[in-house]
Amino acid sequence: MILQDADYMGLMILFSIIIWIVLFIIGILVTKWRARKKGWNEEWKPAVILNLFWLVVGIVCGFIPYVGFIVALIINLFVGAIVASKLYDKKYGESLIFIIIVWIFLIIIYIILFIILIVVIVAIIIGTGGAGAGGAGTAGGSTSYAG
Repeated sequence: MILQDADYMGLMILFSIIIWIVLFIIGILVTKWRARKKGWNEEWKPAVILNLFWLVVGIVCGFIPYVGFIVALIINLFVGAIVASKLYDKKYGESLIFIIIVWIFLIIIYIILFIILIVVIVAIIIGTGGAGAGGAGTAGGSTSYAG
């Protein structure tokens, strides 16, 4: 059998967590870079706290099949703007624009990681499907034909 539903969901949750951790690390760098470029707080602490919030929301929403990233994105944009406005002591609108720009970078990275994820899943499916098909022809006995 190729992948059972439980195997597939477990694999998707695992990859979702890995992707969110990668986004967390890259997000810290992007957030700090954008804050420095805007003349905001250049410390690591606000960038880490903001991205930690995004990480938690992303992992929790990763358990929602098929739409988890979209739900996480909506929460991260609008609630993240509130968190950013508190961390950087800026108005909500200014923080929302800041968050949208950071998330444009993160979405591009997410798309790249998602493509890699699809390639890995297809390779796993082809690998497990190919092994099952190759083994089926030899299970009954001799493979030579008398003629």
